[in-house]
Amino acid sequence: MSEVVINLNEDQRFLIEDPNSDAVIMVDRVTILPVANQIVYSGYSFDVDYEKMDFANRRKVQMVLNTEFETLFREK
Repeated sequence: MSEVVINLNEDQRFLIEDPNSDAVIMVDRVTILPVANQIVYSGYSFDVDYEKMDFANRRKVQMVLNTEFETLFREK
C-alpha cells in the first residue's frame, strides 16, 4: 500500500488544537500512511492569545496521529 496525500483547498482547511501548547494548527494537507498506521496533518501553527483574541508566530508544522489497525470478524 502506498501513501495517500490530500491537498486541501481554502474551503476544506480546518483547525486542530495543539494538545501540548496554546497553539492551533491550520491543516492544509493530510497524508495517510497505511503501512505505518499514521495520519499526518501538515500546515501552519499559530500561537493563540485568548485574552487578546490574536494569532502570532506562524510556523510550518506536522502533527502525526498514530492509529491502530483492527480486524473485525463477523459471526455467521
